[in-house]
Amino acid sequence: MAYGFIKQRQLRGRSVVVAFALFAGAPGVPGVAAISVYGAAGCGGDSSSGVANAKLPDGVRSETIEHESCDESGNKVEMLDANNDGKPDIKKVSKGGREVCRITDLNHDGKPDMWEYYDQTGQLRRREADYDDNGIVNSIEHYENGKLVRRELDTTNQGKLDTWDFFDPTTGARTKRERDSTGDGKIDQWWTFNGDQVTIAMDRNGDGLPDPDATVTLGANGQAIATASDAGAAPAAPAPAPSTPSAPTLSMPSLNSDPSPPVTPPSQDAGVVGKPQRGGAKR
Repeated sequence: MAYGFIKQRQLRGRSVVVAFALFAGAPGVPGVAAISVYGAAGCGGDSSSGVANAKLPDGVRSETIEHESCDESGNKVEMLDANNDGKPDIKKVSKGGREVCRITDLNHDGKPDMWEYYDQTGQLRRREADYDDNGIVNSIEHYENGKLVRRELDTTNQGKLDTWDFFDPTTGARTKRERDSTGDGKIDQWWTFNGDQVTIAMDRNGDGLPDPDATVTLGANGQAIATASDAGAAPAAPAPAPSTPSAPTLSMPSLNSDPSPPVTPPSQDAGVVGKPQRGGAKR
């Protein structure tokens, strides 16, 4: 039986239809290996959100977590039971003879926590994950020609993005990171990765630019190996690393274990202090 609803709203002058669907089997009936569903509705395309593409001031990034729909209705849906418990763990959604997106239940609790989307050539173009099983996406990965180029993270579980990682598609190595450690929508940390070292430049005076006297280089063990003192003051000690959700176990890569960023007086740079709020993009 399928349950769902459709909403229509205006987004930057364009009408957008958002469809949500939930499929469930009858009580006592084991999962079906493959099911085909046909209809008139479409499935998530390659177009990106107007919010994500909106022009923002320099040093400002969109914090909005936008979940892309993997619409089962109107498309062929193949259900797979990975652990043979009689319940589908993977739903492969196809349109026009090719897979366009996939929904996966990594921890076998009956709720999806990973969504993958494929381009016209069948290569991965986008991956979303809910690490803490609260119904809100924590990680969005962007791929070009099947190679990871950018990862957007909600590391503080505030329901909004605060960290942006960039990768070399050739080597797969992370090259830089931008962070909003205060939750004001402005980048105030710039991380540069070089082998097992990372150099972190910070904006402490709020002008949107790295401060020359607020830079620290950390080694593989997370300890400062070269720092710039602030007006002769002792170098800032590393702060406790922000807690990150437990990683899924099937195929989604875990959040990177990074050295702790330095303290940025008067508050720590681990993110916005306070009780996490349920926000962001619901799955």
